[in-house]
Amino acid sequence: MVEKQKKIEANKKLYFTRSLHDYDVKNEGRREGLRLGRRGGRKSGRKEGIEAKAIESARKLLTMKVLTHEQISEAVGLPLEKIEELALEINTAK
Repeated sequence: MVEKQKKIEANKKLYFTRSLHDYDVKNEGRREGLRLGRRGGRKSGRKEGIEAKAIESARKLLTMKVLTHEQISEAVGLPLEKIEELALEINTAK
């Protein structure tokens, strides 16, 4: 009977140890996923912010009517098609 009880206790310890290991592995995976998600979110947020600022600058330059569309495109780093689209928006809004 004592031998059987020792086996049960040994199995409990083994199960507990494996459970803790599995828990640690799962949590480490979650933490890594969160880190990658945050990093990707920051990167895409910066990209969106830079593009929004370029669009804002292009709109201001278009309303000033001093530069050509090509010059504005080069100055703010947006494609010429986007500048022409913004110019059309500004002209139709008036």
